[in-house]
Amino acid sequence: MSAGIVDLVAVKPGRTVGNDHFEPIGLTDQWIRRRSGIASRSWLPADTPLAKVAAEVCAPIVARVDDPSTIGALIVVSTSARQRVPGIAQKVAQLAGLGPSVLAFDMNAACCGFVYGLVTGLSICDAGRTRSVLLCSVEAMSRLVDPSDRQTACIFADGAAAVLLADRAEFALSCQVAGCDGSQEELMRETDTGGIHLDGAQVYDRAVRRMTESARYLVDNGPAPTVLVGHQANGRILEQVRGFTTDLGVPFVNRIEHSGNTSSASIPLAFAEELEAVALPSRGRLGAVAYGAGEAWGGVAVDYRVPATAAPLTHAGSPYPTDSVPPI
Repeated sequence: MSAGIVDLVAVKPGRTVGNDHFEPIGLTDQWIRRRSGIASRSWLPADTPLAKVAAEVCAPIVARVDDPSTIGALIVVSTSARQRVPGIAQKVAQLAGLGPSVLAFDMNAACCGFVYGLVTGLSICDAGRTRSVLLCSVEAMSRLVDPSDRQTACIFADGAAAVLLADRAEFALSCQVAGCDGSQEELMRETDTGGIHLDGAQVYDRAVRRMTESARYLVDNGPAPTVLVGHQANGRILEQVRGFTTDLGVPFVNRIEHSGNTSSASIPLAFAEELEAVALPSRGRLGAVAYGAGEAWGGVAVDYRVPATAAPLTHAGSPYPTDSVPPI
């Protein structure tokens, strides 16, 4: 047997922030849409713990498992978790209802985090060490950006999603490709003074190339995905990758318009929205491709069969208060 995705829960929590919020720094709705494809995004209240948000996407999945003790590992992926000691995975495990025997750990591979998490979680399952692994991506990228930075302030957003990986006789073996290049660390990094430095032109070119290469690898080393979901970095990047992969004959998803760039959470959020919109069947093969800071990149093709209870996606405004967004 091989492991695949058997459940999914996603949320865009907090308040919906429209493009008019950025007018004080000289950004218009038309300019933001043209440059990024983004019309709105969700931002969490500043005091909402990420462990709480992560637990609220993990808990429904745990509740649907007949025997939660069969979940042997929890991987919590986050770029924006500010707490280093202890990490948040152990708290998430407690809040989500997992027992004390679960292996729980944090992971950070920036925007490629969900792909790295899939590689790790599927490997644990396929090694036979446990029957299932819970993988959660949770992000509050709005807390990392410099609100006066015209290049990044309007791009990043918040969200969370969790998937359950488990063995099924019907699933084909997953296909994985991943890599990194630490010499490119200056392209995207958190600065000492706060905010995220981004070399836009180079990041654009390298993201398009790396995600296109990963998508082609997944198709060439089949079974081919039935859908490709790229990291929702920027609308122009997504459309460029779509154009370079059209010949593969696999639909490519762009759901950034009302989500923004949620870093490691962007792939499962976009996947959940496609399922909710019935743009995808509840059974298929996901091709997830990503590029992020580090630099890190990769792709995973994995079978999925999710229950109807995996939808609908919980949208902004629930269950978190819509407190005022800090002004620019």
